[in-house]
Amino acid sequence: MANDSTTIQRDNSGLLEYFKIFEDFAKGTVLDAYFLLDVDGRVVKANQQASAMLKVGTKQMMKAASLESMLKFDIDGAALPLKDLLSLQSFRREDLINGVSPQGENKFVMLAYPFHESGSVIGTFLVLREITGETSQGTKLTASTTKAKTDMLSGLFNRNGLEEFLKERKQAIEPLPAGDQARTHSVVMMDIDFFKKVNDTYGHPAGDFVIKTVAQLVKSHCRQSDTAFRIGGEEFVVVFNSTPVEGALIAAEKVRNAIQNHRFEFEGTHIPVAISIGAASLDISSADPHADITRADAALYFSKQNGRNRVSLHDGVQLKPYLWELPPKAAAA
Repeated sequence: MANDSTTIQRDNSGLLEYFKIFEDFAKGTVLDAYFLLDVDGRVVKANQQASAMLKVGTKQMMKAASLESMLKFDIDGAALPLKDLLSLQSFRREDLINGVSPQGENKFVMLAYPFHESGSVIGTFLVLREITGETSQGTKLTASTTKAKTDMLSGLFNRNGLEEFLKERKQAIEPLPAGDQARTHSVVMMDIDFFKKVNDTYGHPAGDFVIKTVAQLVKSHCRQSDTAFRIGGEEFVVVFNSTPVEGALIAAEKVRNAIQNHRFEFEGTHIPVAISIGAASLDISSADPHADITRADAALYFSKQNGRNRVSLHDGVQLKPYLWELPPKAAAA
């Protein structure tokens, strides 16, 4: 039987052409290992740091069936199959990922950038920055830092986490060319309607239950690539990565509808819950991305002033309600 590495010979000239925009960036990451993978996970290109990390020559890497035959990933013990990184629709970053190879286990910061052609993924650029020493020496610091960025009640990131996220995303997209889809972000602000009344009527434990449940619903109706935050009280923020504001509006309406239709029941008592939402585009690379978050906040209060339990948009010029329309097929059903 022929070896897997010779059964399929892909023409990766197009992928290598797309990769040219990263050549200077790749050469500059002298401390980082990188791999250019085709759609099957085969190594098309790699640097000396990648070879040193795996203790495998570049030519030998390129003959392997896939990178996964040499290096497997997991996050907090949950396997991250290579196929998940080969089907990304947008840039992905993981700040603490494990890599297991015959040489042992290492911890990395991972950057994964997919290349698309005619709507299909043709390959992925993978950068791995080893942080094994940093994590082994600073486990307690890492735990305390994570705790400082996490809201203990909801399990979402908190306001400190949002600030850190904005800085990290700005750094991540700076190498990308102008007009790249991965530069496009949107933000929504959410606020539970009449939350004080929930606390006053049903008690603070019931209020905590509502916050936790809303957080779960928000997170479950967002993609893995989106990031949710509880920034205080009953206020939430979601940043939608690689998403124009039109897509964020659709997602926001789905969240609003899910919360409206969810039965919040605490200790046998039904609690009616609704949420108001404001959306805006988000230019993370700008000098002050908070200006865009402020626009989303203004849209949120526009929703409050116009009846609550609705989604509104600040398009950069004016505030306006978002009028949800079912797709033609769904409307006709």
